Amino acid sequence: MPTSTLQRYSRDDFIDYGQRFGIAYHFARRGPLPVVQGRVEEFTLRPGMRLTHSDVEVLQHYGSSSLQSARLLVVIVLEGGVRLRLGDADLHLRAGMACSTQLTGPAHALHASQVPGQRLRTLTLGLEEAAALPQLALDSAATPSAWHLPEPLQRSLEYALEGQWQAGPHRLMMEGLALQLLAHAQHAGPVDAPRHYAPERVNFSPREQARLEAVRQRLLQQPMEAYRLEDLARLAAMSPSSLRSKFRQSYGQSVFDCLRERRLTLAQEYLAQGLSVQQTALRCGYRHASNFTTAFRRHFGVSPRRLTRSLA
Repeated sequence: MPTSTLQRYSRDDFIDYGQRFGIAYHFARRGPLPVVQGRVEEFTLRPGMRLTHSDVEVLQHYGSSSLQSARLLVVIVLEGGVRLRLGDADLHLRAGMACSTQLTGPAHALHASQVPGQRLRTLTLGLEEAAALPQLALDSAATPSAWHLPEPLQRSLEYALEGQWQAGPHRLMMEGLALQLLAHAQHAGPVDAPRHYAPERVNFSPREQARLEAVRQRLLQQPMEAYRLEDLARLAAMSPSSLRSKFRQSYGQSVFDCLRERRLTLAQEYLAQGLSVQQTALRCGYRHASNFTTAFRRHFGVSPRRLTRSLA
């Protein structure tokens, strides 16, 4: 697809892009109606390394199947959600998640599906055989891996994508971030690994683990409460820094990411039951509906009002 500041992309734009990069697209509707609208940027960072940034509103359901081979492909979701299927692995990537895998041609194509009504912001990093990166050991990359973006890296990506940059410095910054993504992709575990980390990396006593679980259960059962890290740390009989570190090691997410995920999952249920956005925000622990709307859209890629309309 052509690079643009703000543009509507039709079936023909998708088909042209697919012919260039070996992607077959499937559309829910026929005719000239636009598929997405927004902005797409392509960066060729070095020979054999290409990064594509997409920030679009999805207007109609569409799917894609990659047909070419790639030494490594990394798909990052910054906002919205993408469903992926590769062989027997089915994934639902949400904001802050990534998937990395090798592609070996049409017999093992990567299939993706996007639903309409959401803002979708993604990065796709492709590494071809021609890319000269001998320090990457990719023997295990044939197994697809799903992982969470480290928060500092996600903030750096947002900073690089939203700032006003001259072409030369911007390209250097994007190449540096792409190399960090490749390093994390190589370190990621298989898709079907449990969300909390492997036991050998978590060496907590049963008593410590029980206290951590008590904190987690408090967040899950009473997500509407206002929490401070210091209060939760007292519940766990730990210092705030120890709770922050050990909770992430045990559950693969921060204390407040766990709370946010629980609140927003509940919010989805309340909206489906017919509660208003304001009522849902208050029930889920948000003092202001605007903060709730921002968090909901960032997590699910669609505003709560639009979700309510789609359920009506």
